[in-house]
Amino acid sequence: MLANPVVPARIRRVINVESGLNDGIATPFVSVALAGAATAGSVAGHGPAAAVAELALGILLGVAVGGAGGLLVNAARRRGWAAEGFSGPAVLGLAVCAYASAVALHGNGFIAAFVGGLAFGTTGGRRGEPLIPFVEETGALVSLLVWLAFGAVAVAPAVQVLNWQIVLYAVLSLTVIRMAPVAAVLAGTQLDRATITLVAWFGPRGLASVVFCLLALEELGSPTADHAAAVITITVVLSVVAHGATADPLATRYARLLARQADRPAEAEIPGIPGIPERRLIRRSARRG
Repeated sequence: MLANPVVPARIRRVINVESGLNDGIATPFVSVALAGAATAGSVAGHGPAAAVAELALGILLGVAVGGAGGLLVNAARRRGWAAEGFSGPAVLGLAVCAYASAVALHGNGFIAAFVGGLAFGTTGGRRGEPLIPFVEETGALVSLLVWLAFGAVAVAPAVQVLNWQIVLYAVLSLTVIRMAPVAAVLAGTQLDRATITLVAWFGPRGLASVVFCLLALEELGSPTADHAAAVITITVVLSVVAHGATADPLATRYARLLARQADRPAEAEIPGIPGIPERRLIRRSARRG
């Protein structure tokens, strides 16, 4: 869906950005909830107050590392000390630095990396194109490794405890629980019903849920978190199957609907979404060495 050219670039960008923002925004709530569950269940660990302190420290370190990194990259670029394509490796290194610094100081590494990216985008100035392909290709590689580990480790134990309640929750998560809030949020926009439905359906991609599952296992341990891990695993597996099977058919139908309704190409302006220059999500140089 995110790379399908028949879907307007604006819609693909909305789905991509919304998914990325959700990961960072949901992390504080997940961390505090896990700390509260550990305290209530008498599981060894820190309480909600300590979790909030970790989040605050992660935010501070993310701002410091990402902001300072953006300023340094800009200074190096202006003085000709760094090649034009240096921004990509730099932002990846800063993300790792922010995460490692937060973990070393008992802060939240995920929040530090997320906020560090926001700070880098603010102080880094230019939104240089060399940054985008490198980060996306690196992210794609890491996500493939995560999915490989997820399939090898988590799926088989979850299937062993599968029951109808878990399946029902997975179905509701991908439909009512996910789609109703998105529809409510977008109700005041000028987006048509087909666009809202498409954005609501294709939002979750599962990678953040896998990370949160690992956090639950780390915080609560086994067997306390086993049931929650099974619920998350089945939901993610169902998401992979359902969204993967419907991506191309629904994207093609949506593009035809836009063209037929407005009598214009699918990439024409869509009310409610500002124009965004078209680009490939992963751009490869046409020049060969």
